[in-house]
Amino acid sequence: MRVALIQMTSVPDLDLNIQSILNGIKKAKKYKADIVLFPENCGYMGRGAEMLSNASEESHHPTLLSAKKAALKYSIYVLLGSIAVYPSKNIKKLANRSLLINDLGKVCARYDKINMFDAILSEKEKYRESDRYIAGSEIVTYENELGKIGLTICYDVRFPELYSKLSDKGCNIITIPSAFTKNTGKDHWEILLRSRAIETCSWVLAPAQIGTHYDKRETWGHSMVVDPWGKIIAEAKNNEEIIIADIDVNKSNIIKKVWGRV
Repeated sequence: MRVALIQMTSVPDLDLNIQSILNGIKKAKKYKADIVLFPENCGYMGRGAEMLSNASEESHHPTLLSAKKAALKYSIYVLLGSIAVYPSKNIKKLANRSLLINDLGKVCARYDKINMFDAILSEKEKYRESDRYIAGSEIVTYENELGKIGLTICYDVRFPELYSKLSDKGCNIITIPSAFTKNTGKDHWEILLRSRAIETCSWVLAPAQIGTHYDKRETWGHSMVVDPWGKIIAEAKNNEEIIIADIDVNKSNIIKKVWGRV
């Protein structure tokens, strides 16, 4: 299976981000990828109030509608790492939702981020995702001809018990679309991704945001494909780009047998 990971710099401009997503899908198809994955907040990345005002219910979210059409047009699976959606008209908080679209342009799996990014990194850098988002509660997997995929988002990576449950459910691919902060990314990003791959004996696909998005909001980038042994197969650097990797999902089962996980 060939995977394409898009490293992008989402900004407070919905139309611009959608165009970047469509360009990424087209480019992934050119490389003959079976699936293309985008990072967390791929549709829009802005200040808290802007996130609220630019979000929609899933059924008519412009980012999702555009991605579904492109998935069908190019006959490719698409993972929108996450977009901000209103769960219903009566709920004023958002869900940080990852959406897997099949090659027929249909949503085949959706996952709402379980672990909210509430962290104080310094006096000047504080995050309170739970102020505007509702935490998800369901562990999500999806099985198709590509493999058995477990969906997670960014800050989830710091909670290994979630990944143990995905492994117990038989996942051999785990997605971790992210908008990892620059300050924590340089120290923790690689080791966390490799740890989750090693402990679950699964492929880890982690498309990431990169650069400056607004004001002083910076992300680390370094999107990665990590194999079930913990080896980095492909890695992006400090710019917007696409990385391609050919992965063998059977490798996951082979390594699980090594460690007695099956």
